[in-house]
Amino acid sequence: TQHGPLLNFGSATKTGTQSFAASSSFTTISGMSVSMALQHSNNYFLIMAQLTIGCNSATSVIAALQANDARIDALRGASAGNRLRSTSRSSQDNQYEAHTIPLIGMYSPGNTNTYAFTVGGATNAGTFYVNQSATSNNDTSRDSTRAFSSIQVFEFHS
Repeated sequence: TQHGPLLNFGSATKTGTQSFAASSSFTTISGMSVSMALQHSNNYFLIMAQLTIGCNSATSVIAALQANDARIDALRGASAGNRLRSTSRSSQDNQYEAHTIPLIGMYSPGNTNTYAFTVGGATNAGTFYVNQSATSNNDTSRDSTRAFSSIQVFEFHS
């Protein structure tokens, strides 16, 4: 399917760090929000984000694209029993790792309301770290490297 031209865009970059405890609920990542409304209800958003996450050993992490603090169901995996649904997921073997995961999707809400697009994250154990690994020494080792996370939202004509 071929679509029309780019009409609008916005972006946000998080260079600082954030951490939160394990939970089955999603925590919204601060500093990564783009507000936008479609110019016409038939248009659509292209949402692209990258989230750099670290956590404790043998931990799984999930992330989801959100609109107005609610996960965008159309941009999550299918429902299957009691399993959680997310846009992206990662697992880590040790506290020295930090993974950058992509979150990408096209969303057409069918209206011209303003949406605040964000990213939410959750981990099953330990602590979820944004833009760093669980090991964060003040030294020049690659284990202590700081990364960045970002979100970009584009409106395209249908």
